[in-house]
Amino acid sequence: MEHFEKIESYLPMDLITYKGFILAFLVVLFFILVRYFLMVGAAYYIFWKTQFFSKKIKILHDRKLPKDQIKLEIKYSLIASIIFSISGVGMGMIWQSGYSQIYTKFDEYGLSYLFISLLVYSIIHEFYFYFTHVWMHNPKIFKQVHLIHHKSVKTSPWASFSFHPWETIVHAIFLPVMILFIPIHPVVLIIYLTIMTLTAISNHLGAEILPSKFLRSLFISGEHHCIHHTKMNSNFGLYYTFVDKIFATEYLEKSNE
Repeated sequence: MEHFEKIESYLPMDLITYKGFILAFLVVLFFILVRYFLMVGAAYYIFWKTQFFSKKIKILHDRKLPKDQIKLEIKYSLIASIIFSISGVGMGMIWQSGYSQIYTKFDEYGLSYLFISLLVYSIIHEFYFYFTHVWMHNPKIFKQVHLIHHKSVKTSPWASFSFHPWETIVHAIFLPVMILFIPIHPVVLIIYLTIMTLTAISNHLGAEILPSKFLRSLFISGEHHCIHHTKMNSNFGLYYTFVDKIFATEYLEKSNE
């Protein structure tokens, strides 16, 4: 347990130096790329290339993708990975410089705060994502910032991180700003980053994997986000459906379920 309560366990090098920054950037980039290809590749294989879940989940489109769509998605995901890596090293530099609210002692704010901080980050992120997402659909902004992501009209798991660099920057600045103001333990931060990855993949899976209508009424699902990619003017949320409900931007297909 002590291992996870030391800053050196997470930042074993001085990121403020040029050498430390470059080395950390390469390490973070390596892990982000491995995570992308392993997790997205596994989802693509399991839900697209095998029949294992075909009778247990709802397939959302015919999966006849335009030529080179997946290549485009991978290309922009690689570019996004570079930007996300810079953001990750930036968070480390903020922490190492003493400006962040990241803490290492699990009980510093009480053990219950570990869960509370995860929830707080996700709710603030939900509002941040919603408003920036709506902004990116402004016709004056859309072509320059958000069009690349919407080239995937029929979503595939490879589209999970397929963003134009400008859009990637909008997403990448959220956590570095958050750690300046709201305390979070690095283990919780790692869990949150994992949740971000898993939900991005599930939302672009082209299949509905949430098992009940009740869960789909609370959380963004594959179908919820797939509708966004086809109708464009609804379903702007990230994790939860409540913000779309508040601002009357949620659209649901009629179901017999």
